[in-house]
Amino acid sequence: MRLLDEKLLRIRILSHTGDKIHIKLPVGFVKKMIKNNTFDFFYGADDIIDSQKLLDVLIKAFDYDLSGEIAHMERKNGDIIKMIID
Repeated sequence: MRLLDEKLLRIRILSHTGDKIHIKLPVGFVKKMIKNNTFDFFYGADDIIDSQKLLDVLIKAFDYDLSGEIAHMERKNGDIIKMIID
């Protein structure tokens, strides 16, 4: 259950194979996951993204109470990943 004034982190993944993944998590929960090193959606041997830097950007966005699209990544294989705070 979320409070009316609590923000959400939305992650949208559109894969080149046609898969669509939509995740909505309360920002407070995401902060706890990052602190406990359990927010590992972006860890993988083939990642070209520095996962730790991406998490640092998310933490700063939370700290500055930003909203809107925080990250928009398009991989060479056609995958699209968006991170939005609203």
